[in-house]
Amino acid sequence: MMMARPIAPDDAATLRSITVGMGQFALARCNEHLRTLGLGSCIAVIIFAPRQQLAALAHCMLPTADQADGSPAKFVQTAVPTLLTQLEASGGSVPFAAALVGGASMFPGVPTEFMRDIAGQNIAAARDALAAAAVPIRHEDVGGQVGRSVLVDPATQRVMVHTIRGGDRWL
Repeated sequence: MMMARPIAPDDAATLRSITVGMGQFALARCNEHLRTLGLGSCIAVIIFAPRQQLAALAHCMLPTADQADGSPAKFVQTAVPTLLTQLEASGGSVPFAAALVGGASMFPGVPTEFMRDIAGQNIAAARDALAAAAVPIRHEDVGGQVGRSVLVDPATQRVMVHTIRGGDRWL
């Protein structure tokens, strides 16, 4: 189980954890944490507004929107501009910084002619979308063959990654 940073007793009443489901996004302030669970081929796109101690996270399932249905966070292509808009609407301003987590190949050994490489496409789409928005990637924990869960702390601008094999690790 992921552990948050140590919390002083007087902070415990004000700290709130926001869970972001698959295909969803959320924004958190310095007295909150964002978390998302079960990242397999999905990718968590996290954008920080460091000066304002804000963070936004999208749990993206696919690289591009094949159709117009679904939350903008479902697709990397629409999630990045949505997160930036949300941060700016909440008082966030440049410089922004990003972190990427996930994009694991959950079916290693299956030939690509039988299955699309969604994980690799999600990683490439996230890097491209952030580059197009001029948001540098500060941290990455992507690829491989293991699922991940994430905890984001807007106050410290840090990301904790949890894996079954590796436990908890701060980026």
